[in-house]
Amino acid sequence: MTEQKENEPYLGDLQKTGNIYELVKIPHNERNAVWQKSLLDNLAQASFRCGEPQVIKGPDGFPYFQLFLPEPNQSFQCFVIEKMKDDFLLSSGFGIVLNPTSSQVDWVLSYGDVLNFHLNKQFYTIEDTPFSKANTDEVIAKEEKILTGQPAENILPKVTRQLVSNLLKANGIADPKVLLMMRHAEDGGVSQDLVFNLTPHSFPNEAVYKSVMRSISWFLPRHYSFVGMEEKTLGDGFMPL
Repeated sequence: MTEQKENEPYLGDLQKTGNIYELVKIPHNERNAVWQKSLLDNLAQASFRCGEPQVIKGPDGFPYFQLFLPEPNQSFQCFVIEKMKDDFLLSSGFGIVLNPTSSQVDWVLSYGDVLNFHLNKQFYTIEDTPFSKANTDEVIAKEEKILTGQPAENILPKVTRQLVSNLLKANGIADPKVLLMMRHAEDGGVSQDLVFNLTPHSFPNEAVYKSVMRSISWFLPRHYSFVGMEEKTLGDGFMPL
């Protein structure tokens, strides 16, 4: 189910694999921002082997595909993140865990991190983007100017929309919907947020609502902002996920 297509073996960059070998030799307490950047620069194209089982549930409850560095002088089936994402990671809703042991890991990528690499060629976007910092239920001021539309494929791909839809349906939202809201700031700029048709009142209690919102965030790139609103707040802007 999660293996690459038959007769189309992955070919990784062995130099980048070697670079990661050297990086993971560095003790965890000595790994700084330079170390992190070096790892991320090599991670997507390096060659890895899979774990057994291939997919495990993380402490956060989400599924992660296990990747390990190849063992010296041992044959292995090669896995390359840059290829895996299109073959099955994005459609299956998997994150990635690198070299997990019983006590620690070398790196963890959420589904949203993999999605960001797919969309932006980097696992984490640190540059300024139109997304605001909102991540809660929102209220629109009466005099506020807003525009709404549907998020484009390069913001929220169809495959990701389906995964988030499944998540919300599993948590009692019978008809999950989404829109992209653009707001005009006082300084003349424009910010944007993804908006889902849910509020704390959509769930048995506040704790369940917050848990669902955290789960949504796992499926989205980390720089995205998203909020929950009642459908009537934004009229006909919402469309089914």
